[in-house]
Amino acid sequence: MSIGFEANPPTHPDSMILILSADAVAAALLGALIETLGYPVRFARPPENTDQTIRRVRPKVCLLDCVDPGSCNDEVLGRAAMRGISVVIFGTSAALDRVRALALEHDIDMLLVPPDPAELDETIKRAIRKAG
Repeated sequence: MSIGFEANPPTHPDSMILILSADAVAAALLGALIETLGYPVRFARPPENTDQTIRRVRPKVCLLDCVDPGSCNDEVLGRAAMRGISVVIFGTSAALDRVRALALEHDIDMLLVPPDPAELDETIKRAIRKAG
């Protein structure tokens, strides 16, 4: 029997972060930054839809790319809220401007990318506190 270990175990193991984005490169870069802050990160697996991914991963926080209107809408945000998942919407300045009213309506934090690591960490901590 072999005993495995993680070289860099997460410092927040109960705070799974799910990143949902159609842009695999942007998601990977954001995920790498989040991992350096000590959080475990998961991503969607095509051809999963948003709901299937959320059920599989069971995240505490979901970072949702607001570029795709199909995944950044009332239905997705409502389902996440029902499951006690805190959502943070991320994107460019122009993309965030398009969803600002939706974010305010659902009391969701927004994150401009690329994020400052300290701001990202504070945003995730706030989201974890909001999660059910």
